[in-house]
Amino acid sequence: MTAPPGHDPRDPDTLFEADADRAGYVRGMFGSIAARYDLMNTLMTGGRHHAWRRIAARALVRPGDEVLDVGCGTGDLTFACLDAGASRVLALDVALPMLPLARAKAGRRRIASRAGFAGGDATRLPLPDAAVDAWCSAFVVRNIPDLDAALSEAYRVLRPGGRLANLEITRMKPGPLRPLARLHFTHVVPVMGRLISGHRSAYRYLPVSVDHFDAPEEFTARLERAGFEVTQVRSLMLGTIALHVARKPDTASVGDG
Repeated sequence: MTAPPGHDPRDPDTLFEADADRAGYVRGMFGSIAARYDLMNTLMTGGRHHAWRRIAARALVRPGDEVLDVGCGTGDLTFACLDAGASRVLALDVALPMLPLARAKAGRRRIASRAGFAGGDATRLPLPDAAVDAWCSAFVVRNIPDLDAALSEAYRVLRPGGRLANLEITRMKPGPLRPLARLHFTHVVPVMGRLISGHRSAYRYLPVSVDHFDAPEEFTARLERAGFEVTQVRSLMLGTIALHVARKPDTASVGDG
C-alpha cells in the first residue's frame, strides 16, 4: 500500500539518536510542507515572525552588505535583509521545493536581481573563504545535525569583522508562562500542523527539536567556541525566541577557524 502524502512513520524522538538520518528527514519534511509553510508560520506566531526577522535584519545588516541566508525557506529573512540595506543576498536551502516559492515572492517584489536562491547545505557552503559580510538564519540551526560544522563554515565564509545573526525557538526557563508555551508547542501546534500541512510528524518534530537544542547561554558558548564574539543576545516572544548576534574578529585570518 502506498503511504498517503505527508506520511512519515518515524517517531521524532528517534531522529536524535546517534545513527538517525535527521538531515534526510528534515530535507524531506520541509520539502513536503513548503506549500503551507508560510501559513503555518503565521498561525503559530500570530503573524509575529515577520517582525522578528526585521529585528534580526536590522541588528545584522549594514548598507551595502553582501549577505548569506542559510536555510532561507520561502525567503522572508532574505527580504528583511534587503529592506535593511543589503545590496544582495544569496539564499540557500536543502529543501528544494521551498526555492520556487521564494523566487516567486522575489519576482512579485521586483527584487529578483538582488536575491539569489539556490540549493545548499549549511555544513558545506558553496562559497570561497571571506566571501560575504553577513551570515543569517531563522528557525533553522536546531535542525542541523552537525551544528558545529555549520558554524565553522559560517566563520570561514565571513570576511574579518563580518557578522552573524541567528533566530531560533528556545527552551523557556521555568516560570508561570512555561506551561502555556509547552501546551502550545506540544499539543496545539502538532494538531494544527497535521490538519493544515497534511504532514503527520512535521509539527510533532518541532517541540522535540526545541527540547534537544541549546539554551540561549549554551548557544552563546557554542558561538564563542567557533571563534565568534557574541555582541547581542535578545529574548523575544516571552522568552520562546532567542536572537543571537555575533561577529568574526577583525584580526581573523582568511580561512581561520
